[in-house]
Amino acid sequence: MRVAIIGLYHETNTFALEQNDQFDADTQLGQEVIDRAHPRNFIGGFLEVGQDHGFEFVPILHARFVHGGLIRASVFEHYRDMIVERLRDAGPIDGVYFCLHGAMAAEDPYTDSEGDLIAACREVTGNDVPFVATYDFHGIMSPEECANLAAAFPNDTNPHIDGYERGKEAAECLHQILQGKINPVTRIVHIPIIGPNIGQSTWAHDPYEEKQLPMFQLNQIRAEMEATTPGIINLTIMGGYGYADTPHSCMSVIATADGDPELAVQKATELAALVWNKRQDILSIRPYVSIDDGVRQAMESTADQPIVLVDLGDDPGSSCVADSPAILESLLRHGASNCALTIRDPQAVSAGIAAGIGEELDLDVGAAIDQRFYQPIQVSGRVKLIDDGQYTICGPTHGGWGREVHRDAWQEVNVGPRVVLRIGDKIDVIFSSGRTGKDRDFFKSAGIVFDEKRIVVVKSNQAHRASFDPITAGNIDLASPGASTVDYESLPFRHIPRPLWPIDQDFDWTPGAPVVSDTPD
Repeated sequence: MRVAIIGLYHETNTFALEQNDQFDADTQLGQEVIDRAHPRNFIGGFLEVGQDHGFEFVPILHARFVHGGLIRASVFEHYRDMIVERLRDAGPIDGVYFCLHGAMAAEDPYTDSEGDLIAACREVTGNDVPFVATYDFHGIMSPEECANLAAAFPNDTNPHIDGYERGKEAAECLHQILQGKINPVTRIVHIPIIGPNIGQSTWAHDPYEEKQLPMFQLNQIRAEMEATTPGIINLTIMGGYGYADTPHSCMSVIATADGDPELAVQKATELAALVWNKRQDILSIRPYVSIDDGVRQAMESTADQPIVLVDLGDDPGSSCVADSPAILESLLRHGASNCALTIRDPQAVSAGIAAGIGEELDLDVGAAIDQRFYQPIQVSGRVKLIDDGQYTICGPTHGGWGREVHRDAWQEVNVGPRVVLRIGDKIDVIFSSGRTGKDRDFFKSAGIVFDEKRIVVVKSNQAHRASFDPITAGNIDLASPGASTVDYESLPFRHIPRPLWPIDQDFDWTPGAPVVSDTPD
């Protein structure tokens, strides 16, 4: 059984500044795809089960785009065509596994980028070769893309801690298909809801908090439906991605049934209606406040553990550049103390390295890359630490493993040279040159001792919770400026479907029925 492995992975923030306009994606060719696979993520899980079943792996290509913003049409075509040509040259293939994010959006006319990629691969293999795929929870899928797949296995969790399990399921499903034991058909029902991501948590470290989450409740129902409905192979709620401007950017339910498309539609429709009925809970479960209000609340906390201020608008996980100084400015203005935060600022790093440890600096920081939403601020501080930005993510963390940490899943990362500047009353700012981290190990490796801090600022939406929730007193979500703002109405969308809740609220929706709207087109 010759099984091709293909990956083209990107979560596209259409509104992010740094676009992909060069042929510089991090690309693995041939055996590199297997050798560089993370053992506890999608591909790692697929390889483990596929090996047990005797798959002959035919690794084609796996590429990740470097920047978070839009992919230029010529760049997308370049990597798509590389995949298609290598797949054609690979010879007869029995099955194909795609490792995709799901929220990749290229320049017009490729707003359905992954759908276009899969269709191009289908032209090479013909219609009889089964395609299975794994996706991020925030994936977006067109009906055309869905029609070309035998089965799809997106994350069930947000923050995402089950990639390894989904990869294993995809491999087991493909094995069953190739053995002639099942004949999967997959269908999708789109739900006219766009985020917010902070309300789409499916789990929490605190059991009481977890049971209050609407998406936890829905995920319990989803799992029960999947387990108890004969003929259902997989059933998933996808959160969608609110910053990829595509015609299908919304929540959805994907159902895979064994040879029964009507059953797939029925179960997807049933679950989609339940999600729609929870839309107000999803919006309100995690309220957000202004930066100043959040800073004041954090300063008033009497908890023994630090409070996390969440910079929603400048989230690098949503492809922002992570250079906003807006929260630092508020902390300084309010006289906060014992804080830790991070800002991407290559110029500040260079200045700190030039000055040396222990030296005092006066400099402008922040907005070093993107000045559309905020401006630099002037600070004075002392250089506490200089390092090369190489550290190990030991977990727990968002992505490749679950609540239990596995040593074999530790991950070496390099965020580029860093400088820690002590500003004001024990406010430690980690200035990074490459990217900022949202895991506790990023802060610990830069010398931050959490027991000494009252406030920690993380640029994130969901991803930090897997790492920080066990060691902090709670989160305060901030309606901060940036390309991942929670104010969707302020973003210049061109392609999203309308009406779309909560941007539009005066409309009714029933799965399979026309939208009844009081909102002008």
